[in-house]
Amino acid sequence: MRKRVIFLLIIAMASSYILTNCKKDPAVVEPVLVGVDAAKKDYIDNYKGSAVSDPLWTGSTTGCLAGSESAAVQAKVIQRVNYFRRLVGLPDNVTLNSSQNQKCQEAALYQMANNTLTHYPNAGGQCYTSGAYDAASHSNIAYSKGYSGNEANHSVNAVTGYIEDPGANNLAVGHRAWILYPKLSAMGTGSTWRASDNYATDCLMWGDNLNGASQSIEFVAYPPNGYIPSELVFPRWSFAIYGADFTSATVAMTDATGKNITTNIIHKEAQQGAPDARIAWEPQGFNFPTGITKDTEFHVTISGVKGSAKTSYSYTTKVFWVNPLAKVGKTKNASKEVMTVK
Repeated sequence: MRKRVIFLLIIAMASSYILTNCKKDPAVVEPVLVGVDAAKKDYIDNYKGSAVSDPLWTGSTTGCLAGSESAAVQAKVIQRVNYFRRLVGLPDNVTLNSSQNQKCQEAALYQMANNTLTHYPNAGGQCYTSGAYDAASHSNIAYSKGYSGNEANHSVNAVTGYIEDPGANNLAVGHRAWILYPKLSAMGTGSTWRASDNYATDCLMWGDNLNGASQSIEFVAYPPNGYIPSELVFPRWSFAIYGADFTSATVAMTDATGKNITTNIIHKEAQQGAPDARIAWEPQGFNFPTGITKDTEFHVTISGVKGSAKTSYSYTTKVFWVNPLAKVGKTKNASKEVMTVK
């Protein structure tokens, strides 16, 4: 019996020694991910990691109570904004302008209370405030009807909607341009969500937040020069440089095999004040993003640029395929819209 006790004691001591000495050495640094591995981790951690299905709005159109999003949701809105900025090579240091959140909530409430989407709220409308007018006229705004929470245009979902910038009124991709403006320093946020009829509105305020440090980035392209998840490759592509003139510019694209891609240029401009001057186009023959079913790349050349350091710019967008999120459904007459001010 004594030998057995001694034997078990020795085993216990050995196990303790192994466990103690096999702990991770705090001095050992985990390998730094680079390239596509880093891009995939960033997508998982900061895009998918910022998902919101309910902004936890505390307000109501009854009594014109603006309410608020939860603090966690507000933080995720900024997390998603910074994800998109980092994706294109911009500093990811935009902060939450808490002093603007109330005005943004009032703007979002006005849109819902009046069943409208306008940058210029009418003083005679329901739930009108001067704050609602100030925010709506200096913000990206959006609404959706008939979409359930995972797809409704509130909070982080609206941020993605602004980057996509769909619709005939958004050929200039102005929503995208404001979020990806190099000197953007902060944003205010406010949104509503009514699950009873799947109605959402959103306000993302850039006004008074265009005072960040000048950046040395050569250009801002979306999709970017570098890696991007297939889920975020939208039909509209853009290329921007502050101070440039794109009125005579052209766009050439090839796919991974070198095959030419026809491009339909939908907008080009010279610099007219913030945000950056840009050219926008839609590659033909592709159903973005669902048409991408494997890793691929696209080569882009912008020529005929005036007022910039170079007249021609070339870059490669490297797409890594991700399994698209399952759509959770919408009602028969569902609709969405985003709107911005240039």
